[in-house]
Amino acid sequence: MAPGGGWDEAVAKNLDAGFYNHCFCPISPEGPAYCIWEVREGISAEQFQEFIDGPNGVNFGLGAWMNICREINLELAGTPPYPRKF
Repeated sequence: MAPGGGWDEAVAKNLDAGFYNHCFCPISPEGPAYCIWEVREGISAEQFQEFIDGPNGVNFGLGAWMNICREINLELAGTPPYPRKF
């Protein structure tokens, strides 16, 4: 999903919708994979889950991945490792 990798349009569309994927970290070919997503303020956990499982998320609406979403409490984590998009 790096710039120039054929994903530019999808990344721009997701950014406009309030979602940005900072990283994709697969652990092995069989899984799991961990991702860090940022969402625009005001988007609920339910809305993010709907996005990530939907046609514009990583599954493209196909149900290929089992997405378990968890919010990172930045008060506990300290400074985020990525520059904020929103």
